[in-house]
Amino acid sequence: MLQKKKTLSVTALAMLLATSTALAGCGNNNNSNAGAESSAPASGSASASAPASESAAPSESAPALEPVELSIYYPGTEQKDKAAVEEALNALLKDKINATVKINAIDWGNWGQKINLMSASGEPFDLAFTAGWDNFSGNVAKGAFLDITSMIDQYAPDAKAAMNPLLLTGTQIEGKNYAVPVVKEMAQQFGVVLNKDLVDKYSFDLTTLKSFADLTPMLQTIKDKEPGVTPMWGGKNNISLIPYEAIGNAPGAIKKDGSTTVVNQWESPEMLDTLKLLSDWNKKGFFQKDPATNKDAGPSNKAGTIFAQWQQLTPGKDKTLSQQWGHNIVQVELTTPYTASGDLSGAMTAVSRTSKNPERALMFINLLYSDAQILNTLVNGVEGKHWVKTGDTTIKLPEGVAAGQSGYAPGINYMYGNQFLNYLWDKEDPQKWEAYKAFNEAAVPSKIIGFMYNAEPVKNEEAAISNIYNEYIDGLSTGVMNYETELPKFIDKMKKAGLDKVIAEKQKQIDAFLANKS
Repeated sequence: MLQKKKTLSVTALAMLLATSTALAGCGNNNNSNAGAESSAPASGSASASAPASESAAPSESAPALEPVELSIYYPGTEQKDKAAVEEALNALLKDKINATVKINAIDWGNWGQKINLMSASGEPFDLAFTAGWDNFSGNVAKGAFLDITSMIDQYAPDAKAAMNPLLLTGTQIEGKNYAVPVVKEMAQQFGVVLNKDLVDKYSFDLTTLKSFADLTPMLQTIKDKEPGVTPMWGGKNNISLIPYEAIGNAPGAIKKDGSTTVVNQWESPEMLDTLKLLSDWNKKGFFQKDPATNKDAGPSNKAGTIFAQWQQLTPGKDKTLSQQWGHNIVQVELTTPYTASGDLSGAMTAVSRTSKNPERALMFINLLYSDAQILNTLVNGVEGKHWVKTGDTTIKLPEGVAAGQSGYAPGINYMYGNQFLNYLWDKEDPQKWEAYKAFNEAAVPSKIIGFMYNAEPVKNEEAAISNIYNEYIDGLSTGVMNYETELPKFIDKMKKAGLDKVIAEKQKQIDAFLANKS
């Protein structure tokens, strides 16, 4: 646990910023926020295990900062009550950092393309969700995100104090921070979540599930007897159960057996077996209609018309999804907990290089690690409208409001801030956060934990490979493409685009990391 240190409150930090802004205005008519906002360094005090706290009362003597609007982008489904949540957040933020926010959801299918277009066109925006698995290194290489290394101590001290130091150092690229990692689980485990009502209806024995293939008899039963239900949701995540640790976004991974040799996982026997299984499932009609293009499972999840689907699991994930989707879910783990190098960067918030107010954007990020009321308003909605308290840190839906029908259930609890400040829903395990700590401790660590791949030396090759990857991934992973004929073409095209060079660069960086580590 991190030792608590004395800190300047966010309000006090705002006073310093406002004072410096006023002083700067006396000698300079340039009103740019980026140039005017500055303060003395401050250290943080929040702890990942600290109890959730309500918003601190603002100081009446604090000079007002110039008002700014901050835009937030995340992958997900647009929420009906977004405006009400923005209004509640704005009321909380006004006296703290004098900012208002605009929340923007982009559906998962268009997320990567939309963020790429926004960054490439220079469209101004402030904050974006990012992750190691979400082309973080590629976006850094393209200059999409701001280098915030020298700004964290000044503008996000509570965020820094709340996390294991490895989170900040382990998510750096070339020694620089381009995003603030979320305080959450630090390990990965994959498996499936199942509709529990259907599990109970057909008395499925979940102890027999040791691999994806073991699902086949259950999926066949659902196919035969539940015509309105999709037996298995098809998607590209279904290939992630193979025992390889991905390095960056382009192919090139190490096996989870202690090896540090980078290989092309698409040429592995495990991948071939997985593609064969998925092809078989598609032929049997287990997937949704048009699985290669129909990627949004949100409506079907809330309707309860999916039996099984892949999930990255954490303790109590099924209870969380039960709350979000409005029907009972049960999870089955198919892999053991493993801390990969990318798990440190599993969810982060980046400041766009086009942000006109990067200092204020970081001040907002800081509040998500220290102010439970602000964090829970962002991820859970408005108190009294979308949830009511049942205890200091526990909540439930208001009377008469059904799960998934509240108007705000974005499912972004894992995407922002200090997750240990998230209130627990009444159906969740009250010991959930303790279980997370045990989960982290039980995980097998990667041999390259703390390594962060830098795609810059091969960015042109990775860009070309990305285009090829996007051409094939949905078809192969859903069995729509014939893997026997298309997989060799896929691999050949990637090699011609420079895949061997990319793999060699990954190996070079890993070898250097291990040499420095030893």
